[in-house]
Amino acid sequence: MQKIFLRYILWLCSLCVMQWSSAAMREYHLNIAEQNINITGKTVKRITVNGQFPAPTLEFEEGDDAVIHVHNQLKNQDTSLHWHGLLLPALMDGVPDFNGFKGIAPQGIFTYRFKIRQNGTYWYHAHSKGQEQDGLYGAFIVYPKDKRPLRAIEQTQRDYVVMLSDFHTSDSQTIINNLKKSAEFYQNQRETLLDILQQIKTDGLKHTWQNRKMWNQMRMLRTDLSDVTGYTFLVNGKTPTQNWTGLFQPNEKIRLRFINASAMSFFDVRIPHLKMTV
Repeated sequence: MQKIFLRYILWLCSLCVMQWSSAAMREYHLNIAEQNINITGKTVKRITVNGQFPAPTLEFEEGDDAVIHVHNQLKNQDTSLHWHGLLLPALMDGVPDFNGFKGIAPQGIFTYRFKIRQNGTYWYHAHSKGQEQDGLYGAFIVYPKDKRPLRAIEQTQRDYVVMLSDFHTSDSQTIINNLKKSAEFYQNQRETLLDILQQIKTDGLKHTWQNRKMWNQMRMLRTDLSDVTGYTFLVNGKTPTQNWTGLFQPNEKIRLRFINASAMSFFDVRIPHLKMTV
């Protein structure tokens, strides 16, 4: 009986070793720094990762062991990275002052280690001050094991990340300071009586009245949807005039991995006259 039990224990140990050794280790080095960039025609200082804005896309396969070395090269700021939507140990979550994680000090290095337990479209971003808005965000893509689709409907010929974000020429600290001066600092699009009269002229009194009634029932103004204006909207770090493009052939099925990485914006995503399956 003891021999049978011992053999069973040895078999379990060998199985665990086999499963552990079969997992691939995927390793990344991320260098977080500040540098001058020009997105909208004005040169500003923003956070980059490995010299890129936004941060590079990290790719894994379900079951991988993720090892991510983060080097904080910011001069006077602690930093952190949070892996949005991923199931992982609490210490690896990346939120400062949560479960013993203190953030990454200037010139410091922290290594995140965790098992990739699911597949799908995720993203990573800073959880320190306003660093996410200043550029510290990127896509985190996990493919199904062996990159096999889970269902036939998921089979595609091409796969693109479409990361939507908002970019401001003022850095996050300047925006926060302005909002502390006045919550209405950026409300330069607030409607006036002349705007309402113009709406009556264009849409009619009934429609204008219903519109006003709707906003009054919500006890808010149009500008309350966002405290900050003046954003330029980006697709994979490119402005509308820079025209990010994903190539494909006729009759191909394309997977578009939409990620809202904005600081303040909601995006209504649609492609006219094109059937989309979520």
